[in-house]
Amino acid sequence: ALAGLGPLEALLRRADVENIFVFGCDTVFLELADGTTEPWPGAVAESDTAWVALLEGMFARLGATSREFSAATPIGNLRLPAGGPLGARLAAVMQVTERPTAAIRLHRLVNATLDTLVGHRALDPGLADFLAGAVRAGLRIVVSGEWGAGKTTLLRALCHEIGPLEHIVTIEDDRELGLHTWPVRHPVVTSMEARLPNAEGVGAITLEQLLVQALRHSPRRVVVGEVRGGEVTTLLRALSTGAGGLCTLHADTARTVFDRIANMAQLAVPPLPVATAYRWTATALDLIVHVRRRDRVEGGRPVRERFVSQVLEVGPVGDAGRPDATELYGPDPNTGRARPVFPPSPRLQELLRPHGLDLDTWAGA
Repeated sequence: ALAGLGPLEALLRRADVENIFVFGCDTVFLELADGTTEPWPGAVAESDTAWVALLEGMFARLGATSREFSAATPIGNLRLPAGGPLGARLAAVMQVTERPTAAIRLHRLVNATLDTLVGHRALDPGLADFLAGAVRAGLRIVVSGEWGAGKTTLLRALCHEIGPLEHIVTIEDDRELGLHTWPVRHPVVTSMEARLPNAEGVGAITLEQLLVQALRHSPRRVVVGEVRGGEVTTLLRALSTGAGGLCTLHADTARTVFDRIANMAQLAVPPLPVATAYRWTATALDLIVHVRRRDRVEGGRPVRERFVSQVLEVGPVGDAGRPDATELYGPDPNTGRARPVFPPSPRLQELLRPHGLDLDTWAGA
C-alpha cells in the first residue's frame, strides 16, 4: 500500500515474468519468459472498484508526470517505477471493456550487450561483430520485428556500442531504453519522453515535436524507441541530413519495412506521397535488422527463442519504384537464424573497414 502497487508489487519482483495480464480484480495471468502463460491464484484488489482506485493512484502518483485515469479518461499508459532498473510499462483501460483491464510488461535483460545476446543465442559472434562495427561507423539502422520479438533489447544492446562521449538523444513514448541510467557507459545522454494531454486536453508533447527539438540539441545520435505514425517523416528528414540514428519498427518481415514506412508517412500532416517516402527511406537508412520470436517444445518443455533472422542493406530506389535491398544475412533454412548471404556494397565496405569488417565472413556464402 505504501508503494502504491498493492499485490502487484510481488509479481513485479519475479524474474521469470515478462507480462502480467489483469482482467478485473480477481483474474490474473502471468506470461513467463519461456513462453508459457499461467493463472495467478491471487487478486489485485478486493473489488473492481478498489482495482480502479489502485490504478487511479498509480497514474496520479507513480509516473514521471501526473496522469489522469478516470471515467473521463478511461485509457492510459504509464511507466511504473518497479520491476527492475527500467521499471515496467502499464497499459490500462476501463469503461470500454467489461471489467477494468491492464497489461504490464516487464523489461528483462536490461543490461544486455551484444555479447549477452550471443550468449542467449540471439545472434552469432560474427554477426555481433558486424553490427557492432555498423553502429561505431554511424550507420543508420532500423530494428524490425513482431511484438515481443526483442526489438527494444537489441536496440539497447546496439546503443551500448556507441562511443561513450557521443551525445545521444533518446526519444520514446515511455522510457524503456534507459541509457541515461548508465552514466559511466553513456555520460552524454538527453532522454526525452512524450507527454499525454492533461484533463483539459492540452499540454501534449508528441514524438514528432521531440524529434524536431532533438535536432536543436546537436546530437551525434538520435535513437527513437519505436516509430508508430506520422513522426516517421521527421525521423527520415533528420537521418537524411546526416545524423546517425537507430529506431525500432513493427513489421512482419524485413522487406515490409519499406511499405510500413510509406504507410506511416500517410499519417503525417501533410501526408508524404508514397514515392517520396520510398526515396527518403533509400537515402535515410543503411541497414534493417529483423528479429523473430519463436515458441516451440523441446524435451516436453516450452522454449521461447528470440533471434536475428535477417539483415538487409538499403540501396537506392530501383526500377520498381521501391528501395532496393541486399540481403547481407538471411534466415538459415533449418534454424531460421541469420547467416551470411551477400557481402556489403563497396560503399558500406569503405565505411565499415576501419571498424573491423571481415569479408571472410561471406567467403563460403
